[in-house]
Amino acid sequence: MTDALPVRLYDTRIGTLERTARGGVVLRWSREAIDRWGENSRVLSAGLRVGVDDEHASEAFFGGLLPEGEHIARLAREVKVDRGDVVGLLAEVGADLAGALRVGHLEAQQRDPEKLDIDAVGALLDRASGFLIGGGGSALPGFQRKLTLTRRDGSWWRGNGVIPSTHILKPVAAEYAASVESENYALQVAWHAGLLAFETWTETVAGRPVLVVERYDRVDDGDTVRRIHQEDAAQALRLPWGGNDKFEQNNPSATLRGIAGLLDTGRTVFETPYADRLRLARYAAFTIAVGNTDAHAKNFSLLHDDRGRITLAPIYDAASLALAYDATDALALRINGVTRLPDVTADDLVAEATSWGVPGGEARRVIDETLAAVVEATREVPAHPAIESHVPGYIRGQAENLLAGRPARISSTIPLALRERIGSPQDRDA
Repeated sequence: MTDALPVRLYDTRIGTLERTARGGVVLRWSREAIDRWGENSRVLSAGLRVGVDDEHASEAFFGGLLPEGEHIARLAREVKVDRGDVVGLLAEVGADLAGALRVGHLEAQQRDPEKLDIDAVGALLDRASGFLIGGGGSALPGFQRKLTLTRRDGSWWRGNGVIPSTHILKPVAAEYAASVESENYALQVAWHAGLLAFETWTETVAGRPVLVVERYDRVDDGDTVRRIHQEDAAQALRLPWGGNDKFEQNNPSATLRGIAGLLDTGRTVFETPYADRLRLARYAAFTIAVGNTDAHAKNFSLLHDDRGRITLAPIYDAASLALAYDATDALALRINGVTRLPDVTADDLVAEATSWGVPGGEARRVIDETLAAVVEATREVPAHPAIESHVPGYIRGQAENLLAGRPARISSTIPLALRERIGSPQDRDA
């Protein structure tokens, strides 16, 4: 049994991840990490500072790198360890993780990258569970089925511990093809509204509908792929991993205000002191307009550059989940204390942002700008025929309601999903 694993960040061995007597894990920091970044640096995590051997923070951070739900159960079965054994699991999948972190004895595991034909990609998609085993392995957190691969010269490659993955593939069964079109549409609206800069698209791979998402924590320089470190807010807030603590109803520490408190801490007097909190306000406004009830603490992330500076990562995992028939309208993270998405108003969004220390006038400006950009994007972004009759009009209608000072909800005597049409992508009077 492996009891300790080397941990590397930005090509520096920052320490050793060890099992503790209580069955948890702790990162024992190296002298190299302290010399490079200094004690208490947040280069790895806002919740796990350089030089501080903290078992609780180590458990939250490293456990938070792993898949969730049935996927971690499957991973544990395949590698024959307990699902709570963070060291045992990362020993098999630590070569390619979220951010720039690499965990494990990788030199002994890595093998030549493999160029995959379409059948090989299809076979991997059939088993997609947020991890790959072999060559040091790979893993991403989450309940959704996903697979990480590298895109080169129009082909898919398996990196095998040598080259970082560049894209996330999210497959669904053929009968759920509309769901990937809906998520891609929401992400395209976010792109047009200036909330993200990475590419997304849908395609059919070996007969399977797939959403393809370019990784924002990778930089492809042509000859090499560089990792950019990141952590999600649940890790940064030291929330327990493996359960539902990422939802505010389950853990009062999982809040937008808590996430905002992680931001803008290193800005100088020459910079806007609340620039990232303003960006978070934009994300909150978009989340409500698009109907994404699942925007929990793991769906907001921080980027850490190699100097230890933190910025808010682009928005991701956006989908109009509240539009689905019989879907919940309960918010994963509340807005100004409001728990149901249809009840949120622009005033609530402004009040939430001002509670983070953002001036009210600035909050109002960026929220209105974001909502207006969302409205315009729904008229510019083409929608797949499978979602054209509902999703664009739903997003636009909610954004227009918020801009008009009304709650986000679209009034209807029947469930929105059962209506023949909600507005129209091009109709400016819809």
